[in-house]
Amino acid sequence: MHTTPPNTPTKPDDPKSDDLALLIEVAMLYYEEGRTQAEIGRRVGTSRSTVSRLLQEARARGVVQISIDYSLARDSLLERELRERFALKEVRVLRSFGRSESEIIGGMGQLAASYLDEVVSDGMTVGVSYGRSVASVVQRVKPKNLSDLVVLQVIGALGSGNPLQDGPDLARQLANTCGATYRYLHAPLMVESVRTRELLSHEPLVRDLLQTARQADVILMGVSPLTPDTAGLIFTDYLNKADLEKLSASGAVGHMCAQFFGADGQLTDTPFNERAITIGLKTLRDVREVVTVAGGAGKAQAILGALRGGYTDVLVTDDAAAQAISAQGT
Repeated sequence: MHTTPPNTPTKPDDPKSDDLALLIEVAMLYYEEGRTQAEIGRRVGTSRSTVSRLLQEARARGVVQISIDYSLARDSLLERELRERFALKEVRVLRSFGRSESEIIGGMGQLAASYLDEVVSDGMTVGVSYGRSVASVVQRVKPKNLSDLVVLQVIGALGSGNPLQDGPDLARQLANTCGATYRYLHAPLMVESVRTRELLSHEPLVRDLLQTARQADVILMGVSPLTPDTAGLIFTDYLNKADLEKLSASGAVGHMCAQFFGADGQLTDTPFNERAITIGLKTLRDVREVVTVAGGAGKAQAILGALRGGYTDVLVTDDAAAQAISAQGT
């Protein structure tokens, strides 16, 4: 809300709506000082109903210009539908208004960061995954001084691509913002065989961190569909086009927590799931609170699979994904 300051403030005995100075004074008292219409009436020597008329006139003549910030506007109807349909603790649906993908990711990041600001407190353990959406959240969390907070990396490191979207970097960044401590998972995202994964998972540093992560208070996750431009980005150097085709043929629709799942939310029968260094997708069902951030119509099927699998408690998404999910059966 903007008001135009008066050039020569005066207060006439007989208030009239064509007195610009009076309109400005009434508008400033109401919008900037928060005075009631009755209080303003007594101050300018008129009735409450006249003040109401003066405020309407101020808006009509452009003395008062009200603007609404749509950048974080939410769709309450879709939020309620998804919350009730999947028994979620919280749902926040960003209204996209035709904005670019990067702007939408930023908006979802802000909504999720605001939620974390509300629920994260000192003494907690918070786990973080990887990816653009998770990075967007971490970048927007407000600085704090939570010296007893511990931030953990919950899956192995990607080791390639954009390091600012990788688990170790995100854990460190979130911890630094919150004045907390952080712990790395000293392992790659995926190893060459199930036997190697079993051996590495029993190493004391890896084993202890995974056990701690499984008991985290809050874990921040993303969800990705099974497409070359998304799955390939995360699993660079691990999966090729033929691997993705095999996964698709096996019924996989997306991945979360570095493991692939089908449309029903169940883990896909694939050796890739057994080679990933992760707390495990099924473990998310037992974590106190999993906050999942993912949007876009192209991710709707993957998000729906994650919801059906019961892998999240809080969903932050956009209206494109929410509408696509709403159009599908439970």
